[in-house]
Amino acid sequence: MDLHEFRDAARTAVAASVAPYGYTLTVWTSGAVLTHARGIPTTVDALLFMGGAVAGFGSVGFAVFGGFRARLAGEARPTLWSGIHAASIALAIGAAALVAHLVRNVGAWPLTGFAVTVIYLCAVAFQLALSRDRGP
Repeated sequence: MDLHEFRDAARTAVAASVAPYGYTLTVWTSGAVLTHARGIPTTVDALLFMGGAVAGFGSVGFAVFGGFRARLAGEARPTLWSGIHAASIALAIGAAALVAHLVRNVGAWPLTGFAVTVIYLCAVAFQLALSRDRGP
């Protein structure tokens, strides 16, 4: 393998990791913020967090596609800077901190999962839309 082959492979790895990388950081960090404030989650708490996240994903998807049977299609070639999700992750962490401190019951788990998913997806969409307007 030469440097050119490695660079091509690394580009593929980075491009394929953009969405999972950002959402993984969002879920892990927001879950850590909530865990710090509310304590170690029970299995039910974890399932509630997951349920909230699934509901958030489904809500955004339904809103933008107009239903659950729509075919998914994404931007084929986003810019690299649009994959640096610092702002979207920070907004989601802020939402997790806010929910953790305002909701003092089990409802904090699904609400955090829902809020961080919706905020992350919408912030990333905004960033992708900005990258389209900027050109190469």
